[in-house]
Amino acid sequence: MPRIIAITNQKGGVGKTNITFNLSGALAEKKKKILLIDLDQQGNLSSAFLDSIYSLKLTVADILLDDGMPLLRAVQKTSFQKINIIPSNIDLSKIDIQLAGEPDAQYFLADKLDEIKDGYHYIIIDCPPSLGLATRIGLVASEKVIIPLECQEWAVKGTAHLRGAIAKIRKRANPKLKIMGYLINRYDGRRKLEEVYRDTILERFKDKVFKVELKNSIRYAEAATFKRPITSYLPLSEQAETYRRLAQEILKYG
Repeated sequence: MPRIIAITNQKGGVGKTNITFNLSGALAEKKKKILLIDLDQQGNLSSAFLDSIYSLKLTVADILLDDGMPLLRAVQKTSFQKINIIPSNIDLSKIDIQLAGEPDAQYFLADKLDEIKDGYHYIIIDCPPSLGLATRIGLVASEKVIIPLECQEWAVKGTAHLRGAIAKIRKRANPKLKIMGYLINRYDGRRKLEEVYRDTILERFKDKVFKVELKNSIRYAEAATFKRPITSYLPLSEQAETYRRLAQEILKYG
């Protein structure tokens, strides 16, 4: 059975997609077969692996809108042998209107993942920066949640609504859902204020904070531009080693 992990925060710009992109590379390097699911209509994760996402015949939107369509039909191979992706583009925006009156819409992805549950070690879902339907669909389908945080004033308070949404989904729709951890991203220890907010995060969430901290670096943007996770783009770099340590932390969860 694969581990299904949602990477989410209702605030945009915290690095969810870059984390998903580079983490998949680090896990694949450890011989794990990965399926990525892009639930953000911007399609940035899809663009990091695929060309011309707006000319794709099938995306995650088709899977969600057509109950009879097998999930496997939307799975795309990437240039990395152990990484596949179910891509997204602006077509995903249709689900908010077309599934608005469907009470079971949040279960659609979870139900279809049963079709491929034995084909992967990890399924990682990149959620959009909101608590809308697409994010609920991702959380209902997942077992664990990784919440990226930047060391800024809103970091702790800003997750309150997300934690509330997770609690509601766990109570009814998905009792197995748990927060795997909070991941400090884009950290710059040279800034005293960031150090203060980092200490606040560690105090508030304690052992739920990943030991690995992702520092701010232009190299992550470069890696995405060249469509290669950091462990492939710059395998000997400090940034690549950081993601290997993050992957190792995640592997310890089983």
